Amino acid sequence: MATLEQPIALAPAMPRTGKRDLWLVSPFYDLTFIIFSAVLLVFPHISHAMVRSNIFVDLIVTMLIGGPHLFATYTMTLMEPDFRKRYPVYARGALLLPFIIVTLAVVNLTLLVTVFFFWASVHVIHQAAYVADAYRMKDPRGWRWSSRVIDYGLLFTSIYPIATGKLIHSRFQTGGRTLLFPDFLRMDWLPAVVWVLFLGFLAAFLAKTIWEYRRGRFHGPKTLHMSVATGLFLLTPMLENLDVAFQGLNVWHSFQYLAIVLYLNRLRSERGLMSSEMVKKISGRGYKLYATCLAFTLGAGVIFLATLGLVTHFGWFETGALMGSLLYGDVYQGQHYFAFYSVILSFLLIHYYFDHFIFLGIDKKITPEFAPLHRS
Repeated sequence: MATLEQPIALAPAMPRTGKRDLWLVSPFYDLTFIIFSAVLLVFPHISHAMVRSNIFVDLIVTMLIGGPHLFATYTMTLMEPDFRKRYPVYARGALLLPFIIVTLAVVNLTLLVTVFFFWASVHVIHQAAYVADAYRMKDPRGWRWSSRVIDYGLLFTSIYPIATGKLIHSRFQTGGRTLLFPDFLRMDWLPAVVWVLFLGFLAAFLAKTIWEYRRGRFHGPKTLHMSVATGLFLLTPMLENLDVAFQGLNVWHSFQYLAIVLYLNRLRSERGLMSSEMVKKISGRGYKLYATCLAFTLGAGVIFLATLGLVTHFGWFETGALMGSLLYGDVYQGQHYFAFYSVILSFLLIHYYFDHFIFLGIDKKITPEFAPLHRS
């Protein structure tokens, strides 16, 4: 992406722009792997309809797509010697997260789930904003700060109008817990304020889109991405089973993320910005990157099962109704969620931690500008 610090100056006469100039990679790549991969969100719902187990949905989504996407982050950070050398304090800071997470899981699992959900929602929105920025800053016609503010405002308010109402009335349940919400914010008028903010940004977005179309500045791919993301963010909290609903959103988010990391890794390799020969090798083909990240995920799965076996053997966290699982016998719900969140969140929140660095475009060696790949 182009620099985030200063807006690109707009010339009096707009340059001629080909339709392909507006796509991050190509129409096929963007539509298949970044935008319309949103159709994959039905997978958790179909899985739940067949098995009727939130735990099964958590595990299958984590194994097939959620886990590989979070480990893909490490190919741009911890697996890069140059990143560790240039940002030693920041890199080592990630190692503190597992200790904090396990401590919270022992002391207050509900608080951990609440922190996780809030951070996850910000992370998912931040990725959508990054994609919108990538489209905006690859546009040879330039961009305006007002457009960026409106897009950010729409994305960052879209997931909360429905969610706020459920949080206030203690109806937001996920991860086997009712999420915490400060008592001083439990005001019946608060959801109306969030709705006003969202609808205000939506009106501004529609007006901006009409203005751009009339001035010949309409950006079809970015507008399509924004529309799909906003619609899914708004509708997801409306569903009754929030575990399955947010896993649906997670499938699209994770699949899109893998496509972005694959492209950025190949771009870094092409420009000589990659310091790891291993990362360069596995990023040559999408299936190699996915297979490597899947292997890391299976390793995390072994740690999860070992932790689950430990807490089950000693009878820790025996709370909630008995629930069956396809992978192991009857276990208490509390034991499953303790093991799942202690292990998976240790890797997942490190992924969030590094992704904010990536999405902010702080270092162009780590997050290079989007541009067409040069093929021989």
